[in-house]
Amino acid sequence: MISETLQPVKELNEDEMGLIQWIKFKGWFIFDLPYFIKERQFKNGLELGAKGGRSMYRVLKTNKDIHLTGIDLWIPMDGSAYKKNAQNETKCRRKLNSFSNRTTLIKGDAKEIAEEIEDGTFDFIFYDLQCSSMSDFHRDMIQRWLPKIRKGGLLIGRDFRDFRDSLYRIGFKEEDIQRCTIGKRVSERLEYIVVQ
Repeated sequence: MISETLQPVKELNEDEMGLIQWIKFKGWFIFDLPYFIKERQFKNGLELGAKGGRSMYRVLKTNKDIHLTGIDLWIPMDGSAYKKNAQNETKCRRKLNSFSNRTTLIKGDAKEIAEEIEDGTFDFIFYDLQCSSMSDFHRDMIQRWLPKIRKGGLLIGRDFRDFRDSLYRIGFKEEDIQRCTIGKRVSERLEYIVVQ
């Protein structure tokens, strides 16, 4: 699977580029994602791991013509970020309420939900699941969801470096994994793979 480097479909205007220039938080992917998506004019996306809805909110606010689906278990888990998952669900639903006509939130196990989603449904999937304790978790999850992305669509992630081996075992090579660019700037953490 060899991916191609994507070129922006839409150039950002000076105001949008100015906004991007001041956003220099180290590793703060949440500001890069909406503009990366905007440049490509995607209309239908999915976030695996919606948590508190921050990244979905930013994408929806920046992209007026997009529909986003978010999936999360929203059950308390060990680890500081997930102990309050019940509160994360409430926070997410409240935060995205003003975008209710452009969002679908699904509570449940993403592995099971994948079976109910038609292949080729999404322009992109933002993979934001954090689960290093389960052997082969990422490989299994990505294999289930890749067919749900249309040909030429993208699997986007902020932590591919944490599970590169899983991507290699699926059949991807290092050259298939590209850094996201916003205008002429390269994102510090966001990466993508083009689905063939």
